[in-house]
Amino acid sequence: MIRQFCYGSKAFRLRTLRPITSVSQSYALSLRVAKYLSSSAAVRSESPGAPPTSRITRTTPKQSLRRVTPQRVYPLAGRKSLPHGHITAVEQCVALTVADSYDLPKVLEILHNQGHLQASILLPHEVTYAQYPLSSGQKADAFVLSNGSIVTFGMTEIDTIKLADDLRPAEIRPYPVRESEDMDYVEFPDDQYDTSNIDEEHNRHHREEDLKRSFMDGEIICIRGSDRVLDKAAFASGLARSTKLAVLEMGLEKYLESIRDITDRLATGAKLPVHDGREVLKKTGELLTLRGNLNLYSELTETPDLYWSEPELETIYRAISKNLDIAPRIAILNKKLDYVSEVVSILKAHLSEEQSVRLEWMIIILIMVEVAFETSHFVERYFDWREKRLRKQQDRNGQPASEQ
Repeated sequence: MIRQFCYGSKAFRLRTLRPITSVSQSYALSLRVAKYLSSSAAVRSESPGAPPTSRITRTTPKQSLRRVTPQRVYPLAGRKSLPHGHITAVEQCVALTVADSYDLPKVLEILHNQGHLQASILLPHEVTYAQYPLSSGQKADAFVLSNGSIVTFGMTEIDTIKLADDLRPAEIRPYPVRESEDMDYVEFPDDQYDTSNIDEEHNRHHREEDLKRSFMDGEIICIRGSDRVLDKAAFASGLARSTKLAVLEMGLEKYLESIRDITDRLATGAKLPVHDGREVLKKTGELLTLRGNLNLYSELTETPDLYWSEPELETIYRAISKNLDIAPRIAILNKKLDYVSEVVSILKAHLSEEQSVRLEWMIIILIMVEVAFETSHFVERYFDWREKRLRKQQDRNGQPASEQ
């Protein structure tokens, strides 16, 4: 249900998980809006002082190809997650991609040195897991992925950035600009499964055991069941997939801006600003790096091996990937890369043609020089022949050349 609240001179729309039936509940939600505004102001005041290597860019529609979908709202009797008369707190899940990859043994060493002795390798060569104590007495879950991403459940974005700064020595090829994305999630205790309020239509499509699995409810991650850490790891992999893809999208946008002048000159018939093969080779290398990072050197285009053997985790992984529009974004990225490949091919052909023309002119000049030398040699031989002829005539006549 969508509720509107006023704080100062601003109006806010807030989505709740059940109807608000009392004034006290409305007042409590207004206090939550006020607290959110104060925390947002604190974040804005701290952002300008961040170092250049810690700049954070959010995955927004301008920077990403992800669409903005409306939140799905189920009838209360048809929700497969919410029992009657229960409100579940909505918390924040933050994904942050900071580098090309992480050295997981180094990450584990840093976490142990900081006192997080419970940190361990959750999935070999893929995920490191640790629990962080919060000021409220609860614990937040942090997942460090080998693809250079950190995903936290229950931590703010500022705390996630601090964690990334602590793990900076373990980064491999860090990015100058970091990509982040956050989603809301709810976590249900095991004793809150009540199948009596599920309608008949819903039961025809969902088995009873499905009600004990984690799932996506529109834009909200719902965690429940016994293997919650693995479920969160699957959600973390999907979120990290999105931020990793956002890094490539930003890199491709910069690449397109760098060749925009070339395409404009091609359209107007002006001279291209390409003078040697090193520039074209550099552009070709950047293009191959982007395409390799998308299709070869990462698992963006395929499902990790773990989820092939774990159907439930694969369902979670595919659900959040579908929610974040991973497949359409990859397809559009590949189409853009195809376009860039055509531009680079045109540059190569143009440079090759220029080199061919330059070589032809060099050959023509060499031929002209050779003709000039041959002409001078011909003239020299002609005068030598003429002089010899005059001497022969003088010898026959017996007269000196001066008298003649």
